[in-house]
Amino acid sequence: MAKPKKLANGRWQIRPRYKDIVTGEWIGGKKTFDTAVEARAYEAQVIADANMGHSSKAVTLGKYYTHWLELYKKPFVEKRTISRIEVDMKHALTFFTSGKQLDMITKANYQLWLNTEARTHSHETVRTMHTTFKSMMENAVDEGIILRNPCVGARFTGVTRKLKHPKQTVLDIHDYKLLLNQILQSPDCASKYACIVQAFTGMRIGELLGLTWSKINASEHKILIDGQYDYMENTGRIHLKDHTRPREITVEASLFDYLNDYRHWQQTSVYGSKVVPMSQYLFIGDDGLPITPNAVNKFLDHQCQKAGVTRITSHAWRRTQATMMRLAKLDDKFIAGFLGHTVETLEKYYVKETDDLKRENQTLRQAFLADQGII
Repeated sequence: MAKPKKLANGRWQIRPRYKDIVTGEWIGGKKTFDTAVEARAYEAQVIADANMGHSSKAVTLGKYYTHWLELYKKPFVEKRTISRIEVDMKHALTFFTSGKQLDMITKANYQLWLNTEARTHSHETVRTMHTTFKSMMENAVDEGIILRNPCVGARFTGVTRKLKHPKQTVLDIHDYKLLLNQILQSPDCASKYACIVQAFTGMRIGELLGLTWSKINASEHKILIDGQYDYMENTGRIHLKDHTRPREITVEASLFDYLNDYRHWQQTSVYGSKVVPMSQYLFIGDDGLPITPNAVNKFLDHQCQKAGVTRITSHAWRRTQATMMRLAKLDDKFIAGFLGHTVETLEKYYVKETDDLKRENQTLRQAFLADQGII
């Protein structure tokens, strides 16, 4: 600890030093008091605050963002997620500037930023910007950099973009049956069977592409999901999203019948020199690597047109599976475990209020009112 220094005018000066919680640099600053006791008390308070995570030096947005990204994100999330975070934060840094003090970002100027972005970006894009920034500020609160999160309670909107082709994010039961039936009747190819597996399981596209034949237990109707294919970098199988634990799901026997048909077609194609030799991965292209998400989505687009269903991307199978399981009145913990999510994420992003769910809940409501003698 520093010793108070008596000045010529009789006052006492102290220079407490502590390590900055963001940059790791040693920080020192002088302050003068009437007595040595006051000087020591000030130093003790500064050191105590620093040990508790509070800094007397203003932390800038640019420095904290770098600190947050390196410490809390890069070790745990995929490269594509990091790329998305960097795009989101580029907008924030442009608006606030990297030199903006973190504690000077208020609810008012934060809301102004969201309102500004909403003039030129879609609701979904503004939502991801908000989610990213709010997450960073939550960590800043936990670290004692700021006292409260200005992002809490913020509202946002966005421009409605006219799509070249209509698109939906979830299928109702009617469209699900139409599309699945159309896919089953389509000519054999890797994308066809990839879509069938997603339709039954709601797997993420990376998990699907990372499936190997060793993970398929046809006799017990189980699939082990313990990795995903890094289709952004083509570096092979990697850990699951957010380093979640592997999960084993039990699926209907008919899916394994389809996989058996696929295996037979694949082997026949190999012998006929139509495709490259067999691979450990289920869904491979001519280069011996797993097919791309783009290939699956192009196949889906074509099949949607033929089935007369508003187009979807592969991720819609995931939302559809979550919504169908809710319609079947399955337990939320089971649904979350099956899809590899938390119950909170499932409820917030995946279960959608389709017409099927509305009708089911209206029926339940009327039955309750009738049982109570109200109607």
